[in-house]
Amino acid sequence: MVQPANARAVRHEDAHVAVTRRLLQLNWILIAAILVVFLCALLLTDFRLRAGGYLIVAAVAGLYGSFGYYKMRSASNDPRIYTTLCVVPQIVLVAMLVASLGYIAASANLPMQDANLLAFDRLLGLDFRAYLDFVNDRPVLIGVLARAYNSIWAQLFGLLLLLSLVGQGRRAAELVLAVTIGLIVTTGISTLVPATGVYGALGLLPAEYSQIEPTVYYNTLKELPLVRDGTTRLLDVYELGSVLTFPSFHALSAALYIWACWPIRWLRGVGLIWNTVMLAATPIGGGHYFADVLAGLAVAAVSIYAVNRIAARLAPAGHSRPKLLLQLSPAAT
Repeated sequence: MVQPANARAVRHEDAHVAVTRRLLQLNWILIAAILVVFLCALLLTDFRLRAGGYLIVAAVAGLYGSFGYYKMRSASNDPRIYTTLCVVPQIVLVAMLVASLGYIAASANLPMQDANLLAFDRLLGLDFRAYLDFVNDRPVLIGVLARAYNSIWAQLFGLLLLLSLVGQGRRAAELVLAVTIGLIVTTGISTLVPATGVYGALGLLPAEYSQIEPTVYYNTLKELPLVRDGTTRLLDVYELGSVLTFPSFHALSAALYIWACWPIRWLRGVGLIWNTVMLAATPIGGGHYFADVLAGLAVAAVSIYAVNRIAARLAPAGHSRPKLLLQLSPAAT
């Protein structure tokens, strides 16, 4: 018997909500696991916490998350409300914990790989100096690239809120999971392949790129040596900087944001163009090798693949591919 189209739509909506709830629960489990790893790392190393900041962030995020869980379990469990209340504290906690773990991982002080990354760029025929000169001579282009590059966190929080509020809660939960997987993989790789950045590798002086101020690169140049030589051992959540270069988190984020925008038809073009610009700004703004950018895109692809597989496994039986079912439903009727 062929079911009416509206009955199939209700079943699809129910399946969508079920997957969203399971993804949100999985994200909380993963955050708890990261917290355990972080606490173990603190016990096994000489790093210390400025506890006040961590407790404040954890308390606020926990309050929002608890209210979101309450709304999820209540009779008036509007997915738009509880998804919004869950994904925002989840990404805050993920960013805080993984960034802190990045400091501890960087203290492994493995041999720097700047020379090898630069050699890889040259093997591909990619010339950072030529690209830098091209951008430095065009102030208007610098302004556009800077705005896109600096939008990384505003985009993340904006997308999570928008996706939740327009009924794309599943994609919002998937985005949190994808960013979490990407950050974990990036931190692990960066521990094995530490680097400072291309400006220093090429011996470039600020006068040679006078129109550009690569603040993120300067932060890495300041923070990473202090972590590696043992000077920095006090972690302050309000002062966590960038100590990771390879792969590029900006490149990873640009790809994930394009993917996250895709379910919203009117946002696809904007997301694609803006994040392509952010991708183009990444070598300049972060002092990244082109190898960093390619690696970031590769990690994004792995994260998206992993999230799609996980979401399919979490879907109720018969709903692992809801889009395909919707495409076939007109013909079935």
